[in-house]
Amino acid sequence: MKVTYLCPHCRGAINAGNNIILSAKTRTKQVGLFLLHEEIGNYTSDLSSTLIVEKGEVVDLFCPVCHESLNLSKKDALAKFIMIDDNCNECFIIISRKYGEKITFKVDENKHVKTYGEKISRFIDPEWFL
Repeated sequence: MKVTYLCPHCRGAINAGNNIILSAKTRTKQVGLFLLHEEIGNYTSDLSSTLIVEKGEVVDLFCPVCHESLNLSKKDALAKFIMIDDNCNECFIIISRKYGEKITFKVDENKHVKTYGEKISRFIDPEWFL
């Protein structure tokens, strides 16, 4: 199945090969690219050489096309982008911005939520994504 990931602001494609490509900035102002495996639930990632991030550190994530923030403005340390599957179904993907934290949510147009990862128990309020 081939999926396309899009920025929710410019709708530019943010994936290539098997990676979702995001621009990142640390609290110490280091910048670089953050590559995530495009398979949901696969937490393989890679960082550009200019970006050194400690496990548990929260990074700001941006679209590499339009440079708009992908961070959710409310609640926890999360970021959001769009996924379109090969059947043209569109949903939101919400990920943790804490480096090494394995949390992913897939929210469809009917607000049905699928969860992936190990630390999802900290999200007990089902309305957090609204």
